[in-house]
Amino acid sequence: MKKYLLETAARFLAPPLYYSQLHQLTRPAFSGLGHILMLHRVVPESKSLRIHNHKSLEITPEYLEQLIMFFKKRNYHFCSLNDLDSITANTNNLKKFVIFTLDDGYVDNYEFAWPVFKKHNIPFTIYVATGLPDGTAILWWYLLEDLIVKIKQLDFNFESKAYKLANESIRQKESNFNLIRSLLTAAMDGNRADRIKEFFEQFEIPVYEITNAMSLSWSQIAELSNDPLVTIGAHTVNHYPLRVLSDSESRFEIIESGKRIESQIKKSVEHFCYPIGSYGPREVSILNESVYKTATTIQMANLMAENLRHPFTLPRIMINALTTEKILTLQVNGLLPAIRNKFRKVVF
Repeated sequence: MKKYLLETAARFLAPPLYYSQLHQLTRPAFSGLGHILMLHRVVPESKSLRIHNHKSLEITPEYLEQLIMFFKKRNYHFCSLNDLDSITANTNNLKKFVIFTLDDGYVDNYEFAWPVFKKHNIPFTIYVATGLPDGTAILWWYLLEDLIVKIKQLDFNFESKAYKLANESIRQKESNFNLIRSLLTAAMDGNRADRIKEFFEQFEIPVYEITNAMSLSWSQIAELSNDPLVTIGAHTVNHYPLRVLSDSESRFEIIESGKRIESQIKKSVEHFCYPIGSYGPREVSILNESVYKTATTIQMANLMAENLRHPFTLPRIMINALTTEKILTLQVNGLLPAIRNKFRKVVF
């Protein structure tokens, strides 16, 4: 919810900030060497009722094309994560660069995003949570949206407590979504999958059907990986927030996801992404001992030379349906990251 409110505030404040030209003042210090963009889904626009959280996960294919043109017009170099070694070795006199990444592993990345990237010859990375193509992870945030959109009264039990929630107005639906999301997220310690299943089974919802419908298959992932433009990265097995897990669980999620992908695409997996941006010193230590070369976060910042010396905490810029051209200009020129990060140039 906080993230959405910040994005909404940025959308409201973007025009006056843009026309003030303050972003030109922050550009020398805060625009950095380049940017890693964080996307999730690329889907045709939907006219149906949606919960706002999911607008922050989606853009249309037309918007993706506009996004590419934004950087083309500004003479950016389009890079892959695999190019970071050469960028790190030569940070002087570089053209500004941009790197596209997509999180989770949705089938629309194959159906709608890939054709646009191919059309413009743009490299990109898809971070795959391997439980999605395996059909063992639960896309509970989409199950929850579908449930809340459809019904007018939410009566359920969760961890021995009964809830009776009116669910008619859009405001009630938004509030209920945030409440239940917080309950499910807080329940991520021990038997987490069972707790999620128990919640949805109260509404007679089969929890894995949506996973099979919305996720990339292993054959699609293998096909994508054979395109030189595409890099497949790891995004854990189950898409759990790593910081709430035990040491052994966190290590399993990080290491096993890469191994599982390698077994399917027959290539090394060298890049990782923290689900929900959840990580700490323990996760960074595990990655330092692994075969991964980079890991990305959801910290909003442009890439500085100092960031490249800390490859397991790379910041990104989120792109979604709320990202106007003015907001994107304020981001890449460093004004929004400077404000968000209290004028710290480098965040980890």
